[in-house]
Amino acid sequence: MSSDRLCAASPRIAAAVLACLLLAVGLPAAGQLLSFHMGKRSKVVVTSESLAVVLARQVAQVQQRFAANRAVLQTVRVAGGEPAYLREEVAGLITRTGEDLDQAIERAGEPGLVGLRAWSAEELQRIEEELAAQPRQAASRLSGRSTPRAIAVVARLGELPLRLASVAAEAPPQETVSAETSNQLLDQVGAVVGRILFLAERGDLEVKLWVGSTVPHTTFSFWPQGKVKGTTVAPLIIRTNGKRDHVLRGLYAYRAAWDNGAVTEVVQFPAPANRLASERLDLVNGSSFFCCRFNEQFCHHVAGEEECRP
Repeated sequence: MSSDRLCAASPRIAAAVLACLLLAVGLPAAGQLLSFHMGKRSKVVVTSESLAVVLARQVAQVQQRFAANRAVLQTVRVAGGEPAYLREEVAGLITRTGEDLDQAIERAGEPGLVGLRAWSAEELQRIEEELAAQPRQAASRLSGRSTPRAIAVVARLGELPLRLASVAAEAPPQETVSAETSNQLLDQVGAVVGRILFLAERGDLEVKLWVGSTVPHTTFSFWPQGKVKGTTVAPLIIRTNGKRDHVLRGLYAYRAAWDNGAVTEVVQFPAPANRLASERLDLVNGSSFFCCRFNEQFCHHVAGEEECRP
C-alpha cells in the first residue's frame, strides 16, 4: 500500500508511524506527537509517554557523565595514610552534575517539569551543604596516579628554573574530604539522578494526588516550586477531601484555606517565618496522599486516606 493510501485509509496508523520516526531521530524535543485528521495535520499533542522517552534519554546521559567524572577523581592521603578526595573536586562534581541534570530536564521541553527541576535542585543543595559541613583536612601527600600537573609540566619542559618546581612542590596542601564520606555524598547524588531516570524509564511521571483535611471543605491550592522565565503557572485546586489526576511529579508549594466563620485559617508552604513549618509536598519520593490538620496548623504526607481523620 502506498503512503498516500495509508494516510487516507488510516490516519491514526500514519500518525503513529510518523511519531516513531520522529522519536528515532530525537524529534520533537518536547516529546510531541503529531495528530492527523483525514491526512492533514490538525494539532500537536503532548503525551506523557513521549515526554518520558525524551526525559529518560537526557537523564541517562547525565548519569553516564557523572559516573565517568567520578571515576577520575584524584585520590590523596591525609594524616595517618587514610584515602581522601580533594574537597574542591568533589564539590565541583556535585555542582556540575546538578547543573547538568537541571539542563537535561529543561531540554525535555515540558514547562510543567519545573517542579521536578526544583526537587532535584533542592536535593543537590542539601548534599552540597552536607559537604560544606564536613571537617576540613589537608592532604599529606598525593597518590602516585595524581601527580600535580604544574610539577609534571615543569619536568617535561626541562627549561624552567628548578626553583619554580620547588615552589610548586611546596604549595600549601589542599583541603580534602575522606573517601568514605565523599563516596557517601556522591552516592546520594547518583541516587537523585537515578530516581528521575527510574521514573522516566517507566513512564511514571504523573501521580493521582489525594488531599484530605481534618475540617470539611478546605480549598487546597498548589503550584510547582521554581519558575520558568516568561511563564506564569496557574495554581491547581483540590477541594478536600478530593483528588486530582495527572499531576506531574515534582516539588510543590501550597496554600490550604478553611473558612472558619468570619475567619479564614491558612496553612501554607513555604511558611511565614513566625509559623510552624509544614511538610513540603514532594511528589517524587513522597506519598500521593496529603493531609492538612488545621488543629495543629500542619500539612504532611500520609500513607492513605484513613490516616487523615480528625
